[in-house]
Amino acid sequence: MGGLATVAGCVGGGDTSTPEPDDDEVLVGPNRNYSFYPDPLTVSTGTTVTWTFQSTNHNVSCKPGNWNSASLPDGAEPFASYEGTNSFETVPAGETYERTFEVPGTYEYVCVPHVNSGMVATLVVEE
Repeated sequence: MGGLATVAGCVGGGDTSTPEPDDDEVLVGPNRNYSFYPDPLTVSTGTTVTWTFQSTNHNVSCKPGNWNSASLPDGAEPFASYEGTNSFETVPAGETYERTFEVPGTYEYVCVPHVNSGMVATLVVEE
């Protein structure tokens, strides 16, 4: 959307401004920090959310059986940016991961390599 927002808590030096994501986009690891931006994100059912990886060594996982910090609404399928059980597989900077959400409710998801650093976020899907 072209605007800039300041994000606190950056790891490393450099530019501290983060581009404003689209309404259905989450920036992963902006400014090399351990966060998803925005958090929370609210979308309507049927929306395809795009996670755009701003830095290396991150992924997206909403598999409650694997991570206590992850949760899904009843009837929703678990999802992750990695295949199978390779939960530490990360997505290169500049790449994206997309998922369409049909089940309304609250999704808590994590970055597996950084869940212990608090890299957890919320997606709310409304009807």
